[in-house]
Amino acid sequence: MTSDPLTPLLAHFKAEARLFYAGNLCGDANFGAEYGTGFLHLLRAGSVKLHDTTGYATTLNEPTLIFYSRPLNHSFQTDPNSGADLVCASMHFEHKAFNPISFALPARFECPLSAFKGADALLGLLFSEAFDQKPGRQNVLDRLFEVVLIDVLRIALSRQDAEPGLFRSLLHPQLSKALTAIHANPATEWSIDTLANLAGMSRSSFAVTFKNEVGDTPGNYLTRWRIMLAQAMIREGVPLKLVAERVGYASQAGFLRAFKIVIGESPTTWRNRLVE
Repeated sequence: MTSDPLTPLLAHFKAEARLFYAGNLCGDANFGAEYGTGFLHLLRAGSVKLHDTTGYATTLNEPTLIFYSRPLNHSFQTDPNSGADLVCASMHFEHKAFNPISFALPARFECPLSAFKGADALLGLLFSEAFDQKPGRQNVLDRLFEVVLIDVLRIALSRQDAEPGLFRSLLHPQLSKALTAIHANPATEWSIDTLANLAGMSRSSFAVTFKNEVGDTPGNYLTRWRIMLAQAMIREGVPLKLVAERVGYASQAGFLRAFKIVIGESPTTWRNRLVE
């Protein structure tokens, strides 16, 4: 069983980056929630005033990463003469009904680039590609932004002051064992007793601690994780019967019932809407 808490998540978690701006921004820029995406901005040089609709406002005067993991109106203001060097990408997340990573991230994540230990080469390559016009630039930058996102997840996971939720739970010396097992082996017939034993806790202590730290019961979390994986398989054209078996349901009826509870409609209806 892997001791790496991110690998099982990243094996199924999909985030697609799309570069849409690289250059010297002079004046103002607005990023609307109506696009339904997150935004990842890298400030390479200059000064930027950041505002968003939560009332947050700050001035950034050093190279900084700003990540809005969910749609939220925000804007930049820069000096109209000197401007600021920015590279910006939209981030599209799959599984909006239940995506444990995007839910675990704060709506706004802000971090100096100096905090990205060991990422100098990655950021150097990204900025080099962004401010040059090499063939294949768009595809390279899209992939590099996705790698930067993994570094964001590493930093978020390492923060000791994280609020209750998935990331803090993955740092918990006992809960992390159960969560990593669920993520890596969703088809296993996990019971509360089995997960509690894996965590080295009593059944009652495990159930209470899980709910307090993760924000959901172990059973509900397992169901939602399985259905998220089922959605990915359905997108890939896997027959529903095989999907049910692969995510741990012994009966088709049990799978159909769980899918409808989590998603609000049957797998067939959901799949048909994908191709409309």
